[in-house]
This record gives sequence, structure tokens and C-alpha cells, in this order.
Amino acid sequence: VLALLGRQRQSTQPGTTVDVSIVESMLNLMEGVIPEYDRKGKTRGPSGSSVTGIVPTNAYPCMPDPSAPLIPTYVVIGANGDSIYNRLMDVVKRPDLVGPKYEQNHHRVARQTEIEEAISNWTRQHTVDEVIEVMNKVGIPVGRVVTVKEVVEGEQVKARGAVRDVWVGGEDKGWNVKMQGTFPVLDGVDPQPKWAGPNLGFHTNEVLMSNLGLSSDALAKLRAEGVIG
Repeated sequence: VLALLGRQRQSTQPGTTVDVSIVESMLNLMEGVIPEYDRKGKTRGPSGSSVTGIVPTNAYPCMPDPSAPLIPTYVVIGANGDSIYNRLMDVVKRPDLVGPKYEQNHHRVARQTEIEEAISNWTRQHTVDEVIEVMNKVGIPVGRVVTVKEVVEGEQVKARGAVRDVWVGGEDKGWNVKMQGTFPVLDGVDPQPKWAGPNLGFHTNEVLMSNLGLSSDALAKLRAEGVIG
């Protein structure tokens, strides 16, 4: 969008229409689902956090952080490269899962369950920081699955103003609630959300009277009977 705006400002030609929808945006995230369906007649189902047809790449559970023992913790490990996979099996102490039967990705896809279980059994015995430290030492791609607390308090999020405080209530009484800012950020456009939204039931009268044609007496009766609030 910014590139198109720049092009428009530098050109004497009419601007370009940007035609996009949420459906098409999500379609681009589906990677090989459509060509796989077209050429192989395969219909994918839910695959959780794994990447279909690439093994091992997944989110693996770790020991909870001692400061928050009830919050689940995970890391993402991408070890689908043949040599990287061998290094990972060395780390998790599973030499029985290397060799000709596990040599290339298509071999590992056929044995995904036992490979994923072996990795998970090892990561469950270590904290996220411990797993990341070990993986970095041997050159295995790894990343922390952050909690919402880590997102809100993250340096990048704060620096970008990606989370904003939005006032809820009247001038004299109310509170702030944190919400996502408005994106993408455009020159001259304030990304601060102006409104946190209406209170529950704010539009009840409008919907029931204007859209459904109920009278004020009918609404009063529904409220008296506890049908609406």
C-alpha cells in the first residue's frame, strides 16, 4: 500500500485501485494446499501446529517456567533438512531414528508420529530457554512461542506502538483497556483506536425496533420477563 501511495505521489497518472479481500489474504497463507489438491486429488485436514509434508517442523511442549507453572510453554523447531535432522536426533539422544529409513524428508513423513513423540519427550524435560540454548549451539532453527504477556511487553511491539491504551467510559469515570493499534500505518493517519466499542446491549432497542418492528411496549414486556437485558 505504501509503495502504491509513493508511486501515485510521484506520477501524473491516475492512481491505482488496490482490490483485496480477507479471503484472498488467507488463501495466500495456504501454501501448497491448492496445487496438491489439483495435481494429486488430496484434501488436507487439520494438522495442528505441524507443517504438512515437512518433518520435523512443529511446536513442542517444554517444562513450564517456574515463575508461571500453570502456563504451557512451547518452542518451534524446524529440523526438516536432512543434516539438521541428524543433529536434532543426536541432541534428543535418539540414534535409533537416523539411517536409511529416516534419511530424507519423504522417509520421515511416513514416520512422523514416532519422530514427533521422540522430540516432545525430550523437550518436556527442559525449559524453553534450555531448549533454545542447546539448539542454537548445534545450528538447529528454533524459536520461542510467546505468551500474550510477552507480546504486550515486547520491545518491538512497544517501539511500534502496536498495542494502545483505549479509554472506556465517560469523561469522569472509566478505565483504559489495551487493544491492537490500527494497521497498516499510513502517513498522516493516527493509528490510535478512537473507541473500544459499545456496551453489551447498546443496540438492542435499535435492532428490535428499527429492524424487527417491535414496539416500545413489546420491548418493555420482554425486559420484564427477562428475555432481554
